[in-house]
Amino acid sequence: MAAAELAVPALGLHSAVPTRLLHAVLVFGSTGAIFLRVIRRPQDRVVWMLLGLAVALTGAGGSISGQARSAGHLPHFPSLADGLYLAYFPLVLAAGLWLAHARIGRLSAGLWLDGAIGTLGAAALVAQVLGEPVREAVGGGAPALLTLSFPLGHLLLSILVVVALALRGRPIGRAWLLLGAGFLLRVVSGTIHAWAEIANGAVSPWVRPIGILSLVAIAAAAWCPPTPPRVARLAGLRMLVTPAVVGTAALGVLVLDHFHDGGDLAVWLAAATLLVLMARVALTFRENQLLLASRHQAVTDELTGLPNRRLFNDRLRAAVEDEERLAVAMVDLDRFKELNDTLGHHAGDLLLEQLGTRLTEAVADAGLVARLGGDEFALLLPGAGLARAAEIGRRVGAALQDPFEIDGLEVVMDASIGAALFPEHGADAECLLQRADVAMYQAKQARTGFQAYDPGRDRHSRERLALMAELRRALERDELILHYQPKVELESGRVAGVEALVRWQHPVHGLRGPGAFLPHAEHTALMRPLTLHVLRTALGDLKRWRDDGLDLCVAVNLAVQNLLDLRTPAQVGELLAAHGLEPSVLTLEVTESLLLHDPQRAGEVLRDLQEMGVGLALDDFGTGYSSLEHLKRLPVHELKIDKSFVMAMDRDPADRAIVASTAALGRALGLRVVAEGVESAASASVLAAIGCDMAQGFHYSPPVQAEQIPALVRGQIGVADLARQRAAAHAARASAA
Repeated sequence: MAAAELAVPALGLHSAVPTRLLHAVLVFGSTGAIFLRVIRRPQDRVVWMLLGLAVALTGAGGSISGQARSAGHLPHFPSLADGLYLAYFPLVLAAGLWLAHARIGRLSAGLWLDGAIGTLGAAALVAQVLGEPVREAVGGGAPALLTLSFPLGHLLLSILVVVALALRGRPIGRAWLLLGAGFLLRVVSGTIHAWAEIANGAVSPWVRPIGILSLVAIAAAAWCPPTPPRVARLAGLRMLVTPAVVGTAALGVLVLDHFHDGGDLAVWLAAATLLVLMARVALTFRENQLLLASRHQAVTDELTGLPNRRLFNDRLRAAVEDEERLAVAMVDLDRFKELNDTLGHHAGDLLLEQLGTRLTEAVADAGLVARLGGDEFALLLPGAGLARAAEIGRRVGAALQDPFEIDGLEVVMDASIGAALFPEHGADAECLLQRADVAMYQAKQARTGFQAYDPGRDRHSRERLALMAELRRALERDELILHYQPKVELESGRVAGVEALVRWQHPVHGLRGPGAFLPHAEHTALMRPLTLHVLRTALGDLKRWRDDGLDLCVAVNLAVQNLLDLRTPAQVGELLAAHGLEPSVLTLEVTESLLLHDPQRAGEVLRDLQEMGVGLALDDFGTGYSSLEHLKRLPVHELKIDKSFVMAMDRDPADRAIVASTAALGRALGLRVVAEGVESAASASVLAAIGCDMAQGFHYSPPVQAEQIPALVRGQIGVADLARQRAAAHAARASAA
C-alpha cells in the first residue's frame, strides 16, 4: 500500500471515467482560478502562487493514483504520487510564512523557536500515537517516516489555520474563512481516509465530497474581495500558549513511552522538543529583562534618575480619578539659561543631577518629585492643601540656598515655584498642570519664590480665551473704533496733534475701554493685526482732517509684536503711501518695557522707521528699567513724561522736581517733551514754566470720536490757558518791578 493511500484522499478512487473526469475538471478548474487570480490581482501574489502549486501538485498526484487503481494495481512505494501529495504541505506552510512576513515584518527568534517547538512536538505526538499502527502496516525505516509525514503535515496545517485566525482577530473576512475552511476540510478528508484504510482497508464514502469541498473553498477564497491587511499583535498570553501546550505534550510523550513503547522516533522528537523549549524559556527570560529595563527607562529621566513626565502624568491622573485632595507644584530654575551659556550644557547637566537629589530630600515622603524636561520639575503632593504646599515650597527654596559645586566652582541658584490645588483650581490633571505652570510664571515675574494659582492674574483662563476669540471676530467685523485725545502746544495753545486710542464697540456689552482687552491681547498673535488696524484707521481719519484744512499729526502706540517684526517699516510705508501722507505726520510711540524683549531687533526696526521720516516717541518715560540708557541710544524724537508724575505735580514737590528734571534732560538732548495726564490749569501752568513743549489730558479734552476733533481744534482749547499763563507772567514781572 502506498504511503499516500494512508494519509491523503485521491478524488479519483474508482476507475469510472466520469469520476476521473470530474476529478480532473475540479483540479484544473481550481488551479486555473487560483493562477488567474495571481495574474489579475497584485495583492499577495506570491502566496496565491504557492497555494496554486499546492493544489495543482496534489491534483496531479490524485490523477496518477487514480490511473493506477483503474489498471487494477497500486503504485510501487515510494511512488511519484506520494511525492506530489507530500509537496502540498511545504507549499502551504511556505505560503503561510510568506503571509506572516508580509503582515508582521521580520520574524523574531522567539517566533522561529515557537515554530520549531510546535513542529517537533506535533511530530512527537504523531509518532507516539500512529507509530505502532504504521509500523505494522508498512514496516519500519523510511516507509514508516514517509507515511507518518502525512498526518504530521495535517496536524501542522491545522495548527497554522487556528493560529492565523486567532491572530487576525475579528472580523475575520470571507476570504480568510473560506481559505481556513478549505485547509481544514483537506485535513478532515485525509484523516478519515487514513483511519478507514488502517481500520478495514476500505475507502470511506465521505472522502470524495469533503475533498471536492476543500478544492472549491480554496478556489472561491482566491476570488473573494480583498480585505485590508491588519498587523497581527504578537503579545500577551497568546504567545505562551503554543510552547506551554506543546511542551506539556512532549513531556507526556516521554512519560507515556515509559509505559507504552511508541518507538525511538517519538522519544527523540519529544526530547528535541524539550531542548528547544528550554532555549525558548531562556530567550523569554532575557526578553522580559530587556522589557523591564525598557519600561523603567520609559518612565525615568535619564539624567536625574527621577520619574519623567509620563510617569508623573499617570500618577497625577490616578490620584485625580480617586478624588484625592492634592497639590501640584511646578519648580523652574531662575537664570538657568545664563548658567548654560556661561559654563556650557555639561555644567547645566551636573547642576540638574544635584538638584534632583536635593528636591527628593526636601520633599521626602510628602510626595513625588519628577523632572518634566529642561530645568522644569514637578511635585505631586497627595493630601496637601495650600499651607502644606507653601511649606514644601519653602523647604525647596531653603534646599537651594547651599551653593552647587560645578567643576570646582560654587554656583548659587534660585527657583520659582507655582502650585495649584485639586479640586479648587482644576478638575483634571491637564488643567492642574497648566495652572501650576501659570502660577510658577507669576512667581517668576513677581520674584516671590512661591506663588499659588490666582485666577484673577491668569491670562490663560477659559474666559480670556473666549475673550480673544471674540476679539478676533471683532477685528473681522470692524467693531474696533478709535477715540483721539488732543495734544496741545503749550507755547501757542493750538492743537498740534492727536493720540489714537482704541476702543471696542461690543455688540452686547457696549463700549469697552482698552484695559478690558489690550492687556490680554498683548500676549497673543492678535496684537500685530490689531495694531495695523489702528494704524490704518488713524491714517484714514488724519487724511480726512488734513484735506479739511486741519494741520494735524497723529500718534499711534506700537505693540511689541510689531516692534520686533522686521516687516513693520515696509507695512507703515505702504499705509502712508496708500493715504497719500508724508511720514512726518505720523508718530509711533513705544514704551521702555517693550525694548527689553529684544533690544537689538527693536533698535533695527526703529532706525528703519527713523530713516523713513516717521516720528518716534518714548512713552511712559520714568517707569521703565534703564531709561537713560535707552534715551541715549534710541533714535527717538519725542519724550513723553508718564502721567503718574504729572497728575499730582501741582501738589507734590517731589513729582514736580521729577517732571522738571526730565523736561530739562529732554531739552538738553534735543527732544520734544510731552506731558501726559494734565488735569488742571495749575498743572498746565507749571508745565509751561518748566519748559514742556506739549501737554495732553482731561484738562484739555478726554478722548473723543473722530467726528469731534475738528470742532476741538478750531475751538482752540488751549488758548485760554495760554492767555492765563501770559497774564500770570505779566503780573509777576509787575510785582517784581
